[in-house]
Amino acid sequence: MHKVAIIGAGGIGTAMAVYMTRRGHTVGIWSRSFDPTRDTLPGPLKLTATGVVDGSFEVKKLQRLTELEGYPIVIIALPATAYFDVLPDLAMHLTSQQIVIFSGSLSLAPLWLHEMARYAGNDPTITAWGTTLLAGSFQQGGTLHIPFVRKKFDLASLPCFETANSLDLCKKLFGIEFQALSSVLDVSLSNINPIAHAGQMIGNFSRIDKAEKWKLFENFTPSGVQLANALDAERLKIAQAYGAQVRSLQRHYALSYAVDEADVATMVKEIDRTGSRTLGPATLNHRYLVEDMPYGLAFLERLASRASIDVPVLSSVLSILEVMCKLDIRGGNRILDLVIGARDDKQSIIERCQGTRTPDLTRALVE
Repeated sequence: MHKVAIIGAGGIGTAMAVYMTRRGHTVGIWSRSFDPTRDTLPGPLKLTATGVVDGSFEVKKLQRLTELEGYPIVIIALPATAYFDVLPDLAMHLTSQQIVIFSGSLSLAPLWLHEMARYAGNDPTITAWGTTLLAGSFQQGGTLHIPFVRKKFDLASLPCFETANSLDLCKKLFGIEFQALSSVLDVSLSNINPIAHAGQMIGNFSRIDKAEKWKLFENFTPSGVQLANALDAERLKIAQAYGAQVRSLQRHYALSYAVDEADVATMVKEIDRTGSRTLGPATLNHRYLVEDMPYGLAFLERLASRASIDVPVLSSVLSILEVMCKLDIRGGNRILDLVIGARDDKQSIIERCQGTRTPDLTRALVE
């Protein structure tokens, strides 16, 4: 068994803590809200979970990042909107002996963390996942519901020669299958959440405006599926330009849900029929919009521009969302210029993500 620290105490972070505790690991969890000057509930974090993991659990709160030193494995379960505020400080507290697992990474954040840690004089293994291991959300009364654990997904590490070791470790730690990809760029391009969520949201904005309670897959109708498929085709075109091997939206659903692989519209109906409880956004301040669109779609658009690829559907979706929501979605990605700067071209991005180019460590600095 292992000592595992989890960074982030939202739905995914706490679900991960419960899952790892159930598997017999010693788990600590860190959140900025656990700072001793602000923590209104001292003592361990007490959680009651339902779903694929059921029961009551206690997890140690880590109140300072200095406490990470005692944990050989660190799992990052942060929303993308917290990357800019948390990762620079976290990078200063990692050691070369630690293995860091980046759950559901967006915008090449694992590469940024790797370069910041090297700037601080350490070289931990950073392993990037293409999605999250599981889903988790807090229900009324504070119960944590964990609806599923994924069957299989992708990973890659920095330095890239550590990927095989990370693959073996993750299989043992989490008890599911993983597939090794050639670089963290492949992993980042395999995250399909921004693609699916754009298709699900745009056809349901009247529901979001009226703050309705609506089921995500029940209302993921054929027109929204058509949009998601078009976005996915452009994502696959970007991946091909960068030599990345990624799964389609269709294949991702087959591996994530208890459904047979078919066309996406058929799979969506089956996911709904089998009782998906996932609800769509009831506010514009929702991770599907403030996280997945700037850190997912806008990132893909930046990658496409560096490879001189036209992505008209993706760019149109971003522009339409900016008008509908009165938000600067492209500018909402606070790490994008730090990860893919003006001097980066397609080849430099590929080499940095493979670990074959010495990074420009000055990019790691947050002014």
